[in-house]
Amino acid sequence: MVKTMKISARNQIAGTVKSLKKGPVSTEVVITIAGGNEMVSSITTHSAESLKLKEGSKVYAVVKASEVMVAVD
Repeated sequence: MVKTMKISARNQIAGTVKSLKKGPVSTEVVITIAGGNEMVSSITTHSAESLKLKEGSKVYAVVKASEVMVAVD
């Protein structure tokens, strides 16, 4: 049986893992998204291992935020 994940976050951006920098506690995940742009996420190393992430993995960057700050110089 295939499980389907349903989540409330509307910002689900498809991408591909470009690189991983594993540390003892956290892992930096660089995701290439449309247009060659990149998003970076810091997740626990345990989560990265549980998701079996590796370069080339197809993933979704899921963004859920209560506010977005804007700044100028």
